[in-house]
Amino acid sequence: MLSNQWFGFQIQSPEYKNNIDRQVCLRYHIFMTRKNENNARDRIIETALDLFYKQGYLATGINQIIAESQVAKATFYSNFPSKEALCIAYLQARHDIWMGWLKDHVQNSKTDKEKLLAVFSFLKQWMQESKFRGCAFLNIASEVPLKDSKIRDEVIKHKNGLQKFLHGIIADIIESSNIPKDLNTESTAKAVYVLVEGAIVSSQNYSEIWPIESAQEVVKKLLTE
Repeated sequence: MLSNQWFGFQIQSPEYKNNIDRQVCLRYHIFMTRKNENNARDRIIETALDLFYKQGYLATGINQIIAESQVAKATFYSNFPSKEALCIAYLQARHDIWMGWLKDHVQNSKTDKEKLLAVFSFLKQWMQESKFRGCAFLNIASEVPLKDSKIRDEVIKHKNGLQKFLHGIIADIIESSNIPKDLNTESTAKAVYVLVEGAIVSSQNYSEIWPIESAQEVVKKLLTE
C-alpha cells in the first residue's frame, strides 16, 4: 500500500483522516491513470517502430496504429495530437535504439581502427537482418520532402549524432602514433560519414552487402600506415 508520505504529505491529526484518505484515493487514481497512459504511450511508439519502418510513414494510418497498439482513440490523441507528433517520437526512439545497436557492436573491438571498421561490419549485419529495408531516417526523409518540417529536423539530428560518433572514433585514431599525420580529423570524419551513408543507400538499393564491403575497403586504405 502506498503511504501518505509518498504523496508528499502526512496525516497530522485524526480529524483530518477522512479528508486525507479521500486525497490519497484521488491522487492514487491520478497516478495510476498517468501510469496507464504512459504504458499506452509506450505501446503506441512500439507499434509505430514496427509499422512506420516496415510499411512506411505515409502508408501507415492512425487507425491501424490505434488498433494494433490496443488503445482508445482518445488515449492516442491525448498522447499524440497529430501523426507528425507520433512520427517525431518514433524517430527519437529509433535514434536511441539504432545508435545503441551500433555502439554495442563497436565497443567489442580492441583498437580504435578496429572500431571504425566494425561500423561497417555492423552495417552488413543490420542490413541483412532488416532485409535491406535501410535507414529509417532516410526513408522518412524521402516521404517528407519539406526541409523546414519538424520531422526533417529529427532526421538531421540523427545524422548529426552519427557524424559525432564517427568523428570521436577518427579523432582517437589520428591521435595514435601509427597513423599518417597528414590526416585531418574534420575532413576525414566527413569523408567516412559520406562513405557510410552511401554504403547504406546503395546496399538498400541493390539488396546486397557489397557496397558496404567496398566502403570498408576504402576506409582500410585511408588508414593504411
